[in-house]
Amino acid sequence: MSTDAEARRRPPRDPSERLASTQRANEHQREWFQDFRRAVMEQSAPYVIADAVSPHEIFHTMDIPVLSIAWYSAVIAAKQLSPYYFDLMDRLGYHDGLPRYGSLPFMTTLDNNPERAPYGGLPKPMLILDRLRGDYVQRIAEQWARAFGTGSFVLDCTSPVMLQRDWFKRAQHDWEALYGADRLDFQVKQLEALVRTAETLSRRTFDMVEFTRQMHRVNRAGELAAQARDLIARTVPAPVPLTEQLNNVMAATWSRGSQWAIDHLQFYNDELKGLVDRGVAACPDERVRLLWLNNGLWFNTKFYRAFERSHGAVFVWTMYTNFFSDGYRKYFDHDPMRALAARHINMNEQLHLPPWMADWIIEQARDFGAHGAVMLNPVGDRMSAFGVRLASRALERAGIPVLELTASMVDARLWDDAEMTERVADFIEQRIWRR
Repeated sequence: MSTDAEARRRPPRDPSERLASTQRANEHQREWFQDFRRAVMEQSAPYVIADAVSPHEIFHTMDIPVLSIAWYSAVIAAKQLSPYYFDLMDRLGYHDGLPRYGSLPFMTTLDNNPERAPYGGLPKPMLILDRLRGDYVQRIAEQWARAFGTGSFVLDCTSPVMLQRDWFKRAQHDWEALYGADRLDFQVKQLEALVRTAETLSRRTFDMVEFTRQMHRVNRAGELAAQARDLIARTVPAPVPLTEQLNNVMAATWSRGSQWAIDHLQFYNDELKGLVDRGVAACPDERVRLLWLNNGLWFNTKFYRAFERSHGAVFVWTMYTNFFSDGYRKYFDHDPMRALAARHINMNEQLHLPPWMADWIIEQARDFGAHGAVMLNPVGDRMSAFGVRLASRALERAGIPVLELTASMVDARLWDDAEMTERVADFIEQRIWRR
């Protein structure tokens, strides 16, 4: 058996071979879920189902596992099960405008078939946690909690009174001024109420000392994510495809307060440096650099590599590449709870709403030397589609051609692979090659 050091030194033999860090990330995710199932099912340990942009750190501090709705939705889609569950949603009478990301895991609960659901389905949680980002979130959380026979907690989402530019340059240190004291005060009160709820339901005590350590570890992991991002941005041709970035950064994101996340991102950085030093490239014939905008195409991630041989086109960036570094890091001196409030207070807006979204993407396009961008305009997920058109126009004004693909990040029924492949190929040939 090869050692980790040997795996880092050995370049991928072909485009389908995964990095050693990717294999480690995937194995960690499998082991985490197996441990999670044993603890919850066999030992009746509490756990929480939570939205991706909600404060998991509170529960991590209390050693309460958190299952991300977005992660489980992506797993369902990757296992090609979304058509069945969305057909079930239709049969049960839910309207077709219901958001796909948040409703897909809910359908596994209503189906109640452990043999079909990934990893045997989700057991009853202690709590379902969500964040108000539209007119559907609270109703889904309530109905899902009712189906489980448990409770829900929904965090309110305040709006900024002033829109400030360059949030990604200020969010790590200047977050008090960026988000506003009144909004942070309100967010802290909600987080304190969530802590009390978690302590009551779990009969565990929230340890502020451990919480502070977790918050510092998240910042350190974010620094390592930034290092990986910078290395990929400045290296032409790119050392890894987008699929490898997704696996490694997202595994660390879900385990972000742990020492494992730090160790893994360091291993990932070391492997990236080794690839760059040896001249290993995802696509040696790289001629076009593309950004993938909005959520991932979880049921068809191979699409990100579909244009390497035919067009020398490589997807080099997505929001998952460095939102961990730009959005999660919040340095603080004495008030970790207020820093946590700042971490989550505008997370969705920064990813999906103008001008937050467009300003950040334009900066990434320049740093990565991108020639164009492909943007997923998600069907039925308004929280992910709010800023699509305005962001597209902003990028075009900045000289970055954009192709919009109307589809769903998890509903494979709405995807025509041949048509979408043809559209991206035509975009590269007509709007990038002819510039």
